[in-house]
Amino acid sequence: MKCLIVDDEVFCRDFVATLLSATADCHQAGNGVEALEKYNAALTADDPFDLVIMDIMMPGMSGHDAAKAIRHIEKEQKPTKRVNIVMLTALNSSNDAMESFCNAQSAAYLVKPVSKDGLFNVLSKLGLMKR
Repeated sequence: MKCLIVDDEVFCRDFVATLLSATADCHQAGNGVEALEKYNAALTADDPFDLVIMDIMMPGMSGHDAAKAIRHIEKEQKPTKRVNIVMLTALNSSNDAMESFCNAQSAAYLVKPVSKDGLFNVLSKLGLMKR
């Protein structure tokens, strides 16, 4: 599984990458703009990501906006499969969850701090990992 972890906090990116290190080829981005660049580069190289784990609250471009941009790119470029986007946030609000699922078309929503069991359960439900 090829994964892009997007968060403005280095510790959070490194923590999630460590959790996934045995099962995923993890790449990191520190903001939404960098995430879009890496996502586009992977598509262009015909080596797309299977999973994007995206923080919602980031400076510059929010995770919601970056996820919407990814879906727009997919609509234009028509890859063989859509990437699974898991939104990650420190806020546990119903508005953020609705925005993630409805407008950003994410596959799942996790609240920080991320636990190994919580992350693996989500990835298992998405068919990306066996439990």
